[in-house]
Amino acid sequence: MKKIEDNNTLVFIVDVKANKHQVKQAVKKLYDIDMAKVNTLIRPDGEKKAYVRLAPDYDALDAANKIGIILTSPAG
Repeated sequence: MKKIEDNNTLVFIVDVKANKHQVKQAVKKLYDIDMAKVNTLIRPDGEKKAYVRLAPDYDALDAANKIGIILTSPAG
């Protein structure tokens, strides 16, 4: 949640063989979101994470809600 709110960044688990360019293309194609930057890291357990910073005109919280990463409960 902190990355979403503070850094306008979404975090995805991706294939270990995927490079930053492939991650950027996949996110753009699947979710129609423009990115400013992509950082990746491989965790000690072998999972690869991609930190996708969205372009300034996109809101990560709205994007996460649209994608289904965050589910908001109805008010009331």
